[in-house]
Amino acid sequence: MLQKLAALAVLIPAGLFGQAAAINGQIEGSISDATGAVIPNVKVEVVNDGTGFKQETQTTSSGFFRFALLPLGSYTLTAEAKGFATEKRSDISLSAGSTRTVNLQLSVGTDVRTVQVSDEAPLVEPGRTDIGSTVSANMVTNLALVSRNPYNFILAQPNVSGTPNVEFGVPRKVNANGFTDRINYQIDGSNNTQSDRAGIRLIPFSQTYVAEVQQVNNGFAPEFGNTTGTVFNTITKSGANAFHGEGAYIFRRTDMVARSTLLAATAVKPDQNLDNFYFNAGGRVVRDKLFFFGAWEHVKRDLPSPVTVSAANLSALGLPSSYINAVPFAQNVTFFMGKADWQINQNHRLTGRYSYFRNESPYNGGGGLTVLNSTYLFKDRAPAVAFQLISTLSPKVVNEFRFSTPRRYQRQDPFDASATGPTIVVTGAANFGRSPAIGLRFIETTPEWSDNLTYIRANHSYKFGADIRWIRDNQTSATFARYTFPTVAAYQAAVAGTNTKGYSTYQQAFGDPAFVYSSVFSGFYVQDSWKIRRNITINYGLRYDVYKVPSGRSDAPVATSRAFNVDKNNFAPRFGLAWALGRQQKTVVRVNTGIFYDAPQTNVYYNSLVNSGQPQFFTMSTAPTAAFAPAYPNILTAVPSGFALPTQDVTTVSPNFRTLYSENANVQITHAVTSSLGLTVGYLFTKGTHIPVVSNINLIASGAFLGDGRPIYGAGRVDTRFNNILMASSVGNSNYNGLNVTLNWKSSKGYEWMTTYTWSHAIDDAPESNVLDSGGLTLLDPSNRRRDRGNSFSDRRHALTMTAVLEPKKVGSGKGISYIANHNRVSFSLQAQSGDPFNITANRTLNGDSTANQRPLYLGRNTVVGQSIYQLDMRYSRIFPVGERWKPEFFAEFWDLFNHSNITGLNTSATVDAAGNITARPSFLATAARDNRLVQIGLKLSF
Repeated sequence: MLQKLAALAVLIPAGLFGQAAAINGQIEGSISDATGAVIPNVKVEVVNDGTGFKQETQTTSSGFFRFALLPLGSYTLTAEAKGFATEKRSDISLSAGSTRTVNLQLSVGTDVRTVQVSDEAPLVEPGRTDIGSTVSANMVTNLALVSRNPYNFILAQPNVSGTPNVEFGVPRKVNANGFTDRINYQIDGSNNTQSDRAGIRLIPFSQTYVAEVQQVNNGFAPEFGNTTGTVFNTITKSGANAFHGEGAYIFRRTDMVARSTLLAATAVKPDQNLDNFYFNAGGRVVRDKLFFFGAWEHVKRDLPSPVTVSAANLSALGLPSSYINAVPFAQNVTFFMGKADWQINQNHRLTGRYSYFRNESPYNGGGGLTVLNSTYLFKDRAPAVAFQLISTLSPKVVNEFRFSTPRRYQRQDPFDASATGPTIVVTGAANFGRSPAIGLRFIETTPEWSDNLTYIRANHSYKFGADIRWIRDNQTSATFARYTFPTVAAYQAAVAGTNTKGYSTYQQAFGDPAFVYSSVFSGFYVQDSWKIRRNITINYGLRYDVYKVPSGRSDAPVATSRAFNVDKNNFAPRFGLAWALGRQQKTVVRVNTGIFYDAPQTNVYYNSLVNSGQPQFFTMSTAPTAAFAPAYPNILTAVPSGFALPTQDVTTVSPNFRTLYSENANVQITHAVTSSLGLTVGYLFTKGTHIPVVSNINLIASGAFLGDGRPIYGAGRVDTRFNNILMASSVGNSNYNGLNVTLNWKSSKGYEWMTTYTWSHAIDDAPESNVLDSGGLTLLDPSNRRRDRGNSFSDRRHALTMTAVLEPKKVGSGKGISYIANHNRVSFSLQAQSGDPFNITANRTLNGDSTANQRPLYLGRNTVVGQSIYQLDMRYSRIFPVGERWKPEFFAEFWDLFNHSNITGLNTSATVDAAGNITARPSFLATAARDNRLVQIGLKLSF
């Protein structure tokens, strides 16, 4: 049965990601004699020190050997040849995607010589052509991660900047290669990216079962795809022969939290408590055969949202004075993971994993002008199952088959604090009443099959792969009824009954809000890693992706929404070179170039299905003057008699819509300054093509112009059946230049330190509407896209990150002094970067296009830069070892240790006259900020 399964895995077309490099590592090298002459047919064996896994091969005619698809861990390598002494290398550590180069020189004789290698990943990897880095197990476990959110580790990497997430979501406004939020999130090499918008992970993950985090910034081989940005791969822990585990309790109380920058001076400081329990354990069931790992974590924490409504407005609106206090948003989260690794026999290795995430978050959607009774209960569930089978079919042929099926289910429900009745908006004053977000549902299920075949021949390692991912989305829109009042006085008159129709507009949702649609994303690749010489490796190949997007609506009145174009021209050649200089190979030059395609966001098509011009679900909007307009506070029970569906706005997709891709070129030089200090300098250029942008194509110019040349559009329409037609077109372009300098310091004395600085400039003409943080941007001038050419939404000129784990070992000679001086661990993360860019916007429509972004005259895009960000997080641990096995630990963690106010949002709305001239500048008051200082304390037991 197992042989048939292995054979079937070979026949299945081989992996979109391939991901041999994404979840495994490899060891390679060359063997020579004392004169430097290569030795062929040397027997080489590697043994995993933790699990007993073995592999064996022989050197080629050029003395070269390679072990591909090795499980992560520490290895011992043995080389034996007739007439030569046996050579051993121990403690060869493999991390995800790493290529350890072990060059041996055999001496004549019969002795056995063992040399211990550093158990840390090398500072220089001569055989690795891509550009990336790994957050080691040491850093994953010991860095100050107050949020317990491992996705924030992406910001510790070179060439990446953004804002960490204090919940379990992804970091925000992530700049990766000049693209906003273009991240290919993975778990153990399988897809973990939500399909609807750019930049969202599918499955939340617990830090307690993360072994390490691999990031591939650029120059990745054809086996990697689905992003123009960066690959972020979370590697889960596994069991081994030795039983190991840890358990901890972390707590925080309100007195351990600094007052929020945005909290009103008169507001009560909200609760910000935390109670966090976690436990994990792994070991063997059958020695060298069957291993297990299990983990559980529960987090209950307060994440209050400051309210900016004034006390005077609360009083005038008849709302409780307590609503000035922060909304007590909270999370109640449970994680679970179980994993088994089975070495079926010498040639077949099977891994299975099940994980589950559950979250209940009351008081969601509040803060700013939205008060407590307009919040909802957010429910989130995410189960996932995954399998991996690696089969060694011969010493030169290895196959990997992978299957996973993650599922995400979210819903937004009313709860005890939610108001009933209509939603109330008093413009500029407050939002209250029933939340307009209640009723939303989102379910995404994405089963994925992938396979990779590796064939090693002489100095070549060929890979062939394919992947199929079926995406099923089920979205239900929120339903609501909303009154919008122009002033507080108008609302007061409506409540008093003196003018029940003093509102500006009344809106209510009708129809069937549920839509189900499917997509199929597939990819194929072929590549060769060729060791041309002992010190030169090239990786070249071709990748092809095809994205079958959702079907259109056959009944859509707009032809472009009846069927959507499937771009079948997504061919991506790649080339990478690693050239190690000198006999000791202490300097490596890497050069990469290639084309990278980004998976389309399915919400582009969902929006067209929902807003087709013949809606099954729509929002009725009426002025109070209509005969059927309700009197406040009534809600309509059905579409009113006399209401005629107004001329519709339509969202559609260009028939020429193409897949976004980037053309990348980079060069990087890494030098081992000492055995523990490495310096890397790199330059990266990317050119983005076919970036999606949205513009109104149904306008007719009036012949008049604004002062800066923008045409003013009249009331006429090209297609008189509709009002606005918003079309997504793949016409945007971008350019990115980045210079990075990174210092890595890894010492056997217990120090691990990385400092990375990136200067970059990102420019594009593509304000995006379907990216997580973009806010639904459209073109300023649909007739001239160049007016939007400017700094990209995530442009940051300077980004400095420092991460360190410092644990002195063998300090002091006396027993008492040694005990006090040792067993202390300090870690910190420093983030210093330029502020976010912002648009100055106008408070009125200037060019007659109500869908366009409006800016005052003569102002470019993203011309305001917010305050620079400075944040230092720290963690101190004291370990009290009991024997060799038990390690009780006390620790304290600090977020924003120096309590620096880091502003991430500004009010940039300017008051303008009808001609677009500024009559009142924006207030530039802060509208969003990172959390201020947080302190939490924990107790932990490792064994």
